[in-house]
Amino acid sequence: MISKKLKKNIIYFIVAAIIVFMLFFDSSSFYKRYQINRELENMQAEIEELSRQNEELRLENEKLKTDPKIWEKLARELGMQKRDEEIIIFQEKSE
Repeated sequence: MISKKLKKNIIYFIVAAIIVFMLFFDSSSFYKRYQINRELENMQAEIEELSRQNEELRLENEKLKTDPKIWEKLARELGMQKRDEEIIIFQEKSE
């Protein structure tokens, strides 16, 4: 015959095993929910950053469509010049 103390310990072990299973191994465990929530927060932060970058690019694109000064600045950075305009390039002397 199994003693009452042993029966009690077996019941505690079974309850503890069920709790551990539910916390860590079940398909809807708290640990998996925690991981999914962390991943969701990371994705939301990434979406916000990409939305911000998208807005910046949209504004830059709008400026490129409407502002001729930006076109001139970009053209000059690429070495282009207006008609009858001379470009003088200065070089530093190396010692």
